[in-house]
Amino acid sequence: MLGAVFFVIVVASLTGHYLLVERPRRIVAESAGTPRALPLRDLVGRLPAGVFLQPTFTWGQVQQSGDVELGVHPLLLSLVGPDPVLEMRRPGELVGKGDPLMTIGSGTNRLTVRSPLAGSVMSADRTPQAPGSWVSRSDLTCVIHPDDLSTEVPTWLIGKAAVDWSRAQYGRIRDHLLARSADPQTGLALADGGELPVGALNQLDRSGWTEFEEEFLSA
Repeated sequence: MLGAVFFVIVVASLTGHYLLVERPRRIVAESAGTPRALPLRDLVGRLPAGVFLQPTFTWGQVQQSGDVELGVHPLLLSLVGPDPVLEMRRPGELVGKGDPLMTIGSGTNRLTVRSPLAGSVMSADRTPQAPGSWVSRSDLTCVIHPDDLSTEVPTWLIGKAAVDWSRAQYGRIRDHLLARSADPQTGLALADGGELPVGALNQLDRSGWTEFEEEFLSA
């Protein structure tokens, strides 16, 4: 009997310690700890079937109608942060290959993402999910009716080539941002393991965003 009472007291004490001391400590530690790393494996290691990548950091999926669904590469979404602001071209507008298609950003900073093909915007009323998700229906951002799809698709990346390209771009981006970390005014706080954190671009000033766009998103 006494053993059972002692056991109950011990369990109650441990539970109380966790709820009153340990759990609040962990919450504070998580909120003040090092930034989360970009989930690189989730972002670039599993390309959905039928999805193409373009050097414009966009992905595309060809519909049966011949129209193309376009979205932002999830790696770029993660670099911008968990709540990206997205502004699209209006339906009915004509867009040329390499023309500005959308802006994506956080706060007052914006990046211009360019169109991987020429055509007319059919719809542009959907927004991306939080970083870490790959392509799903709710990630779609716009639909374009292409002028000449047959000449564009052969230049796009799919399968292993797309995964390899994404990994190479991550390496280039990491090197680019690490080069800025040598400057204490624009230094970049890395996640555990020295990887880029989610929202890495938000640690840069406006000039850092401009340099990033010129290096990776210019036509």
